[in-house]
Order: sequence, then C-alpha cells, then structure tokens
Amino acid sequence: MMKQKAIYAALSGLCILAAGSAQAQLFDRGGGLIYDSELNVTWLADANYANTSGSYNPGKMSWQNAVAWVEGLSYADSVRGSTYSDWRLPTFHDLGAQGCDYGYSGTDCGYNVDLASSELAHLFYGDFANKGYADSRGLPQPGHGLVDDPSTPNDESLFSNLQSFSYWLGSSYYNDANKAWYLSTATGMQNYISKGNQFYVLAVRSGDVTAVPLPGAALLFGSLLAGFSINASRRKIAEDFAKNNFPK
Repeated sequence: MMKQKAIYAALSGLCILAAGSAQAQLFDRGGGLIYDSELNVTWLADANYANTSGSYNPGKMSWQNAVAWVEGLSYADSVRGSTYSDWRLPTFHDLGAQGCDYGYSGTDCGYNVDLASSELAHLFYGDFANKGYADSRGLPQPGHGLVDDPSTPNDESLFSNLQSFSYWLGSSYYNDANKAWYLSTATGMQNYISKGNQFYVLAVRSGDVTAVPLPGAALLFGSLLAGFSINASRRKIAEDFAKNNFPK
C-alpha cells in the first residue's frame, strides 16, 4: 500500500509538471519554424525571408507585392522533409466600430492595442512583451520597440532578422481599397496607410507543422498507468481463479 501511495504521489507530481509546461506559447519546431500554441499558427522564424531568399532587397515591398510574395512562397522544412506553400500575411480583426478606433490602450488602432486585434499585435505585445512608444496615458515611455529580454529565451530570441520598422497585415482598410493595416515594431503603432508604402513581411501559416510530441514526463505517466492496468488485470484473473477452484 505504501508503495502504491508513493507511485500515486509521483504521478501527481508529473501531472503538475505537465500542466506547468503547457503554459509556454512559442515553441521552436526547428527548420526555421516557430509555433504559437495560443494562436495555433506557425511563424517563419526569419522575419525578413524576402531578403534572405533573394526575392526583395532589402526586403521591403508594397502591400500588393507582399500579398503576392507570401501567397507564392514555398518553404522547405529541413527537419520534417516537408514543403509548405500555404503562407499568408498576419490577420487583422477590426474591433469595435469599423475603421481605426484610435487610442492608447485596448483598441484596434494606436498604441498598446488589444492583442486580439491582429496576430502581429499578439506577437509583439503578448509573446514578446514589448512596449509601445506611448503608455496608456499617451505619454512617451522608455524601452519601447523591439527589446529582447536576455532572460527570456522564448521571445524575440527565437526569430532572426527582425526589423525595427513596419510590417504589413493582411487586411485592407474597410472603406478604402488603396490603404491597408500595418504594425510598427519600432513604436508599437498599429494603423492603416497607403498600400504603396514599402514595409517588411513576416510570413505565417495556420496550424502546427507537426503533432506535438509527448514530453518525457507524459510518456512516463502513460507507462505507469499501463503498468497499473496490467497488474490490476492479473489480480482480477487470480481472484476469479481462486474463487472458482478453491471453495471456502
């Protein structure tokens, strides 16, 4: 009985460890791919792949060219031996009244925007924990823009060639087909602008690139449960045999 209690205690500890590890959001899948478990999207780790691949120098392009380039992108995953061709620009969600609800906190336009307003805002303000140029009162604040925290490995450190400039989002402005949304990683500003401007592209695709492997703790947990099940079945067989063959 004491042995069983010790094993159950160990299993409880493994469950706690597994629960804690599930809180992380960005995972390096290898092969130049970063998975966001909260958004269920996969980012291309090279934040200026248009330049790295030789398509655009230095990587900036108009919104129309950005859409065409990312939709035509095929990226070879050297880890899994797969090629992905379903890339897109990060999505934008118009919150509240249609158009730019400009503000300094919790809107879809301006600084410190709602994380749900775009996938890039979620990455910049949420996963990277970066600051906008202005605080919630509209006052300039130090330490804004792309600031990589050296004590946090699962943030900007997972990416390469991040540009302190503006990146295109995938939506036109609601009543002007000549304008589109963007987010500036230099200031944290999310707004709309003419599609003819030259901005960078961070490619993203929906879903994960692979089934999430079970961590070692979960594998051990499964093995122990299987052992319990086998032992319980053996005891049941022995009890039934004794009951039927050895009368009291």
